[in-house]
Amino acid sequence: MRTAIALLCVAAIAPVAAAQTSFPMITHVSPVAVQRGTTADVIVECRTSSLAGAYKVLIEGAGVSAEVAPNKEPAPKTPNPKAPTNPNILSGTLKVTVAPDAPLGVREFRIASTLGVSSLGQLLVVDAPVVREKPAPSTMAKPHPVPVPSVVCGRIKTPEAVDYYSFRARAGQRLTLEVTCARIQDKIHDLQKHADPLIAIYDTEGRELAAADDGYFADPVLTFTVPKDGEYRVSVRDAKYDGDPRWAYALSITDAPRAVWSFPLAVNPGQSVKAQPVGSAAVAGKDWLITAPTAPGIHTAPLKLNGTETNPVPVVVTPVPLIEEQEPNDTPKQATRIAIPGGANGRIGTKRDLDHFVFTAPKGRAVRLEVFARRFGSPLTSQLDSQIDVMTTEGKILASNDDLNGKDAGLTFTPPSDGDYVVRMRDLNNKGGDGFIYYLECDFAKPDFAIKCDPAKAMIGPGSRTAWFVQVTRANGFTGPVKVDAQGFPAGISVNALTIPANMTQGLLVVSAAKDVKLDASVVKVTGTATATNERGEAVQLTRPAVAVEEIYLPGGGRGRFDAGMIAVAVTNPSDLLEIKVKQPRVALKPGEEVRIDVEVVRGPQYTKDVTLDVLLRHLNTVYGNPLPPGVTMVEGKSKTLLGTGSTGYITLRADPNAPESTDVPVCVQGFVAINFVVKIGYASDVIWVTVKK
Repeated sequence: MRTAIALLCVAAIAPVAAAQTSFPMITHVSPVAVQRGTTADVIVECRTSSLAGAYKVLIEGAGVSAEVAPNKEPAPKTPNPKAPTNPNILSGTLKVTVAPDAPLGVREFRIASTLGVSSLGQLLVVDAPVVREKPAPSTMAKPHPVPVPSVVCGRIKTPEAVDYYSFRARAGQRLTLEVTCARIQDKIHDLQKHADPLIAIYDTEGRELAAADDGYFADPVLTFTVPKDGEYRVSVRDAKYDGDPRWAYALSITDAPRAVWSFPLAVNPGQSVKAQPVGSAAVAGKDWLITAPTAPGIHTAPLKLNGTETNPVPVVVTPVPLIEEQEPNDTPKQATRIAIPGGANGRIGTKRDLDHFVFTAPKGRAVRLEVFARRFGSPLTSQLDSQIDVMTTEGKILASNDDLNGKDAGLTFTPPSDGDYVVRMRDLNNKGGDGFIYYLECDFAKPDFAIKCDPAKAMIGPGSRTAWFVQVTRANGFTGPVKVDAQGFPAGISVNALTIPANMTQGLLVVSAAKDVKLDASVVKVTGTATATNERGEAVQLTRPAVAVEEIYLPGGGRGRFDAGMIAVAVTNPSDLLEIKVKQPRVALKPGEEVRIDVEVVRGPQYTKDVTLDVLLRHLNTVYGNPLPPGVTMVEGKSKTLLGTGSTGYITLRADPNAPESTDVPVCVQGFVAINFVVKIGYASDVIWVTVKK
């Protein structure tokens, strides 16, 4: 069926799918935060699709569950023509339950319905009481009072809008005010401009006492020491005085110990180490501890002291031996020695600070150097925009890098001779401060790979199919095949076998539904497995989870992609296209030969509009997925792909005269239904196994 989705609840029995059935594009939720240990009603708003027939909510992580709440007031049979309506905004309600011990932070969620499964929405789990923004507008003279601690949920609805809140505080009280807003907009499908929130604190006379703009990327965070007992006001607005009804935010005001950042950033698995918080927690005690999770990777964990916990802070869990930078290390001759493999925790503490590390490496053996500090879309929110240089011990630069992963620098360096080499760390803009923390990892480059799954969701009607494009990025000399596996499907859903050969970087999974499949939805885990050779010539098995690729609607009609955490499948009712039929389950090509694949589209009873056929995933002039074997292309001039209201077409494949041999490479034909200029829904044929043989 289709590579897209639908949403929320309106009625117990869903209506028949209309023509051009879309998935609901979630834009925001209200309130955007739910306190742990509570149950709350959350309104979800979206665009483009009916919210009827929702039956399941999928939420990332443990400790949070939700169900679709029934509509309190059914829609009238005869709409009131005088009533104000916005046909582009549709809403429904979720009843969200958060366990008392649920991990804090942002959670992805999707809603499955008889029409499909929604684009990603995001919810924030908090530990303070949630206060909802009042309908009446606030002003500096008449702010809305809120307690301390609390999390205020509102929206920057219109240009030049400013929300004002008042709170009472005591002299010497250390408050942390933080906005979560821009961070929960990055993965939203149809939100073409994003907020840049700013907060400011005033006394009752309107004098500004403190302000903050960018802290966690565009979201502000402010530590404020109260000068005297009394009432204070805080404003929330966009830094450019812009606004949008979909710009939901959560303003946290707390006097609890808060760690804005924490040093060290990297910790060995399961180890507890002394932590140095930046923020109000720094004055609450000196013996804070952070305990790393046992699994390597980027995580969050709270700092703990005498039974008190802070908010979760980023921690990089790594098995390599760790050191801390030793000042002074401002010159190559003062460099801190680091082993390979090994890692260093450091901080660019002042403007124009330079940190140097020295390592020993043999000639010709590649060394991987990677900085972990600030990565958009991840928990890493250091203020550092890192730059690294590899130098001789005399200071001659041999290699440099700025951005490898987001704002984090990294490179692979092959020593020209045996000996010592120096890594210089600095901020790209020569800034520095307590929040410019980093972890530098040094290791010999080992064969590895990463995989992604595009798109990140699937909608499957009875007897129908959809396509996922799996993309492999090989690194550090790994050149082998990658076996792809997918687990966790609802009953009645299956996928084809897939191994991406050594000479390909993409492969295809066709997700298929049995004709008697029942409504259900689940989060699916896609992994890649491969065998590589280590430095001792031994075979080692590598298993890597696939990153979900969420489609983003870019300004001007482009198709953007953003890494997400949840790959989901939902079983739906029959939709616009019931089946894509092909007569050839197998295609054999000789180099230089062409083969025509005949295609029949079985339409739903209400769909009579255009259908476009393709074997690629593309938009405008960009190809996002191509599962064809090397040297095999689709011949545009010899393919009938624009069917209009017809139901038959064909695809012609050609093997280049120099095409290498390949065996049973899975491809499919997709029938695409356009929802708007950017969004199209893909319905897939069964797998076509393509072989090229001389």
